[in-house]
Amino acid sequence: MTTQLDNPCQDLSLFFYKSYIMKRIYRSFLLCLCIALFSVTAFAKGVLVIKIQPVFRGKTLILGDKTYVSEKGDPMTIEEFKCYISALNLTGSKGSYLIKNSAHLINAEDSATLTYKIDNIPSGHYNGLKFNIGLDSLTNVSGALGGDLDPTLGMYWAWNTGYINAKLTGHSNVCQTLHNKFEFHIGGYMEPYVTVRKASLQLPDIDINDKTPVTLTLQVDVATWFNDIHLFSMNNIVTPSKEALRIADNYMNMFQVSKSDESGK
Repeated sequence: MTTQLDNPCQDLSLFFYKSYIMKRIYRSFLLCLCIALFSVTAFAKGVLVIKIQPVFRGKTLILGDKTYVSEKGDPMTIEEFKCYISALNLTGSKGSYLIKNSAHLINAEDSATLTYKIDNIPSGHYNGLKFNIGLDSLTNVSGALGGDLDPTLGMYWAWNTGYINAKLTGHSNVCQTLHNKFEFHIGGYMEPYVTVRKASLQLPDIDINDKTPVTLTLQVDVATWFNDIHLFSMNNIVTPSKEALRIADNYMNMFQVSKSDESGK
């Protein structure tokens, strides 16, 4: 009776074949794991909350009851402040993120408008915030819209003049007008009276992630509206004009941003 001897070469080939298969499986597993981890990171979304604080020279703006004094010494009370911000764009080390349909109406009289929550922001590190003060020409020629662009909110003129970008009204005893009232309705989207302005703010370092909302405080200082003007001679601007351009240039720098603490204060 003969005994068949094992073939060493055949055994060695089988060993290498099994090793090859195991390596392929291991590499495929690692690839799938990397793709899964990348997908979780790439598609993770976070929340940004912007707390808006209307102020006058750094002090909380009080409508109607408090007397303020302008840079030129004009005493006044503020009755109404409204302003659009739009086309918000977060910038960071990996690029920028434009927040679509981000037109938001700030109304100092309505506390609900002083918190602006933005969902579904891609996770990442951001250090800059850019936005329009007012609305672009496309929005203006689109007719009356809804939401924060609803005409009933008192910020829409007509089809040919569009939206009011920002509004500030009040009273001052230096105004030789009915009830000593001043009115600034700043708008205009056609040359030569384009009043939309751009703000570009350096952010404190923020990291958007899917775990904890990030809260920023955005101060809006209405005292800037009165830089280098006297209410005695300039107190009624309610159409696109050179005077409207001047006021828009004044308030272009009225925004300052800071990071809120963990409690959101």
